[in-house]
Amino acid sequence: MNRKRVKARLFSALTALSVVGTVVVLTDHPAAADPPWPTTPPAAICGDTSVLNGPSTPPTGAVTVPAGDNSAFNFNQPGATFWFAPGTHTFADDLYGQINAKAGTTYLGGPGAIIDGRNLNLYAFTGDVANVTIKYLTIKNFGRGNDNMNEGVVNHDSGTNWTIQYNTVSNNDGAAVFLGTGNVVSYNCLKDNGQYGFSMFKMPIDGDSAIKNIVLDHNEIAGNNTDDWESQFEGCGCTGGGKFWDVNGATITDNYVHDNKGTGLWADTNNIDFLFEGNLIDHNDGEGIWYEISYNATMRNNTLTRNAWVSGNNNLGSPGPAIYLSESGGDARLASTVSGAAAIRIYDNLIQDNFSGVSIYENANRFCDSNGNTSKGYCTPFVSPTLIPEPHDYEYPNPISATHPCYTSIASAPYLTDCRWHSANIEVRNNEFRFDSTVVPCAGTYCGVQALYATGADNMSWSPYTVAGVQNAVMFTNNNHFHDNQYFGNWRFAKGYGETIGYSAWRAAPYNQEANSTFDGDEGGGGTPSNPSTSDLDADTATLEGSIGQWQDWYSAATSRSTDAAHSGTYGLRVGVTGGGGWGVQTGNWPGFTTTAGTKKISLWGKLGSGTNLQPKLTVKWLDGSSAVLQTDQVTLPVLTATWQAAAALVEAPAGSATALVSLTGNGSTGDYAYLDDFVVGDAPNLLDADTAGAGSTVGKWQSWYSATVASSTQQAHAGTSSLCVTVTDPWGWALQLSNWPGFTAGAGAKRVSYWGKQGTGAISSVTLRIKWLDASQTLLGTDLVPLNALSTSWQKATADVTAPAGTANVAVEVYSSSGVANDSLYLDELLITDAV
Repeated sequence: MNRKRVKARLFSALTALSVVGTVVVLTDHPAAADPPWPTTPPAAICGDTSVLNGPSTPPTGAVTVPAGDNSAFNFNQPGATFWFAPGTHTFADDLYGQINAKAGTTYLGGPGAIIDGRNLNLYAFTGDVANVTIKYLTIKNFGRGNDNMNEGVVNHDSGTNWTIQYNTVSNNDGAAVFLGTGNVVSYNCLKDNGQYGFSMFKMPIDGDSAIKNIVLDHNEIAGNNTDDWESQFEGCGCTGGGKFWDVNGATITDNYVHDNKGTGLWADTNNIDFLFEGNLIDHNDGEGIWYEISYNATMRNNTLTRNAWVSGNNNLGSPGPAIYLSESGGDARLASTVSGAAAIRIYDNLIQDNFSGVSIYENANRFCDSNGNTSKGYCTPFVSPTLIPEPHDYEYPNPISATHPCYTSIASAPYLTDCRWHSANIEVRNNEFRFDSTVVPCAGTYCGVQALYATGADNMSWSPYTVAGVQNAVMFTNNNHFHDNQYFGNWRFAKGYGETIGYSAWRAAPYNQEANSTFDGDEGGGGTPSNPSTSDLDADTATLEGSIGQWQDWYSAATSRSTDAAHSGTYGLRVGVTGGGGWGVQTGNWPGFTTTAGTKKISLWGKLGSGTNLQPKLTVKWLDGSSAVLQTDQVTLPVLTATWQAAAALVEAPAGSATALVSLTGNGSTGDYAYLDDFVVGDAPNLLDADTAGAGSTVGKWQSWYSATVASSTQQAHAGTSSLCVTVTDPWGWALQLSNWPGFTAGAGAKRVSYWGKQGTGAISSVTLRIKWLDASQTLLGTDLVPLNALSTSWQKATADVTAPAGTANVAVEVYSSSGVANDSLYLDELLITDAV
């Protein structure tokens, strides 16, 4: 491992790194400027007998443990050194056949010494005692399959001052190794275990950390979470390479963390003063490093590649980053001896081809005594008591304890500040960020982003915090800065609620990020084209290009298909007036063209042939299935001139509409004539595609943003056979967003926005459609909200006429609500954004 503190430069060669049967291609630096991060595994321990084999003979004074059945062996010898002879060692044939370690005792393995739980025993080494050493052993097959959730096989009780080195701990249930205060875990192969490679837990201590001063160095941590605990307990946050919990002082150096079925390294809940240095973290299903409601950390000289491909695709509502800082930051009131600063510093790392880069995030509803905090019994280190006293109320949005000061005094100092975990005092600098969308299996809007954002819901009446206030703090006032980084590839940058912008906008006011950084890539742009208009009329009736269509004389008119004038194409409809008192043309297909209810556009173009004051009128009668007229709508051209002019209107075909009967009428004198063309009677052209609007067999561009899932459903539909079904997963508000940032192509001007909604299960009372108008550089120009309140089990419609600002190039759409608890649902259908006419 090269530890030179040199700034990253453009690589000039390729180094192939073999990783569990695959090849990761890492770009390399010129020899004159070696990178500060590892380019080969710093700890390829698994299978390396030169590291893992112990002494071939027992050390002087050691007690020899013979291979075979050790169930009757006397391990009750405090302070002894035990040498396990080569071969397989087993314990008693029961769950608790194990070694109950004694203080000051050493356990060594000879070459090939194996302790095999035979999938009969749960744990290998237990006992809350101090100063135990375990080296050179292979420890495997503890647990019967799916056992030991949140328990460790080695150092089961997180004993103090244990040294665990040169071991292979694999194919066990739960965590291979637990750590306690003063533990050193180094040069081990922690591989293919049911839940974690390592973890830890001691009962929390009010006003203090439960575990202190641990070292995790030169370990290979690979393939863990074989039991896939997240699928068994959704949202448990209990899987991956390894997890730290309530630790003050941790040194995590030169580890090779790869191919774990979850997060690589996860520090969760009041961890303080961490150093992550020299680690190679590759191809983990989840985030590479997740630092959650914790403080003061330095992450430097690490390589993070190909992480969060699985989690990023499984949860398109969050970024799936290489490094995730969730409600974590620097605070000078806490220790920083190991980390070196009262801040979170991320520098001199290579971050390449992960689902996304570095995410700095805060949930407005996550604070001490809130049921929006998943670590429910814990408070921040700054509030007394730091452990929330019983009884606990776990009903959101109630406080967990009605007597804790983070409820009774939260609106006043110091609790207003100290009851929250803040994403603050974070510096991301001098890193090399590389992203290749042809390598990363991208989906959604967060693939290939850096993020500085906050979400939540303003639905806790007692909370003094708002989503807008927390967003403002995270983005502008909490001293969070990206600078002096190098970007290669088409990176984007998420802010606010998570909407993404380009590099130039990220650097400009008000964000002012990335001072002195460089960018070599495409900032992106464009959007999804709008859905074209659909017409109820056949092509010839609409355009006259193939024939005269259904048009026929009605009264005082002579109609013909003419090449004398056409608005588009070659042909138009010539209407000659043959008598006084007005004229009429109709379609000869009673009871008209097949149609459906909903928002429709009716329009036509007209041009004067001869005469004065001619104003043709298009009339549409909406008929039901028995040919009864339900409603009549009309649109009238202005007085015709020698220049083509249009008339158009948006109308609502009423419920029950089955056919549309079309006619033309007007005034004029005998011998006058006019040209008409490009008739439209049909669904209003939607800027959204059909599936996104709710009419298809998929959810279109919709994806979960937070606390909800979305699916196409045939259980309910306002029109057609399908709709969008939204199901709430958490009780603190939910949202959907589009996956096609920067949205659908749009232009400036008046728009009609509408949608239908109804309750499914539960009692979601309201929902809001948020429309964001963006210019060609993805700068937000304006926002419109279209709420639908007092939802019931009957379909209801929300409609608004809004104006897209000048310069609009795209429209992004979100759906959100503060209403609903887990498993509540609602249906949405016929979502429409169309040009008003």
